[in-house]
Amino acid sequence: MKRSMKTVFGILGISWLCGAVSVGQAAYVITTTDQRVDGTDIRAKQDGEIILTTPQGTRSFLPGQYKKAVADKPAEIDKAAQLIASKQYDEAIKLLEDVAVRYRLLDWDNQARALLPKIYSQKGDFSAAIGAYEKLFVSSPKSKEEADIQQSYRQALLDAKQYGKLEGFLNMTIGTGSRLDAARALIVRGDIRAAQGQLESALLDYLRTVVLFESEKDVQPEALFKTAETFKALRDPRSAEFSKKLVDRYPDSPYARKAK
Repeated sequence: MKRSMKTVFGILGISWLCGAVSVGQAAYVITTTDQRVDGTDIRAKQDGEIILTTPQGTRSFLPGQYKKAVADKPAEIDKAAQLIASKQYDEAIKLLEDVAVRYRLLDWDNQARALLPKIYSQKGDFSAAIGAYEKLFVSSPKSKEEADIQQSYRQALLDAKQYGKLEGFLNMTIGTGSRLDAARALIVRGDIRAAQGQLESALLDYLRTVVLFESEKDVQPEALFKTAETFKALRDPRSAEFSKKLVDRYPDSPYARKAK
């Protein structure tokens, strides 16, 4: 998706009419030929047909004729943001779940679904977060390829202690993902081992990240830190060696500050 799912979402007041959603703000459709068609009103019918009102008249787009249909930014977006900021998570969840229904096929449904699991995680309800992520993946398969969503999903699985499901996901990423994603997945797999008390196995994954993915600078500070900490837990003097590498190579990293 071209639009990031990191936005904070809310609800726009809309009306249901003849099984369609009507949104009275500016909107657009991206066709399968990558043409953008702007309009002043958009409706999504239950069968997937999109009705766009333009200055030249009404245009209809059947499933297969468009890549994306988007309603304009909802006016109530700030309300959802305020609820989240004040930790009124249940109220924010209700609003976003309503958005997911009302804005079906109009982009905001998937944007709301992308935010819901993050709120559940903030609440500490990791099982609900996992369920919300998996609903998002069904509705928007491409979202599973987004690095920030992958990372948050892995963290929810780890926090929920759903190690079997998480390990399968990690092994797939290690085998088929980008180098950066594979390196991150190795660290999380090490975290699983550490959480289960398997320190030697955890250490191997952290070391693999340090040695095999040395060029992936974004993950090296964490990998070096966890390598040093695991050596320390195993009472191995090599802990000091990796702490020094971390501080020398990445002095501005938060992990370097922890290691000092």
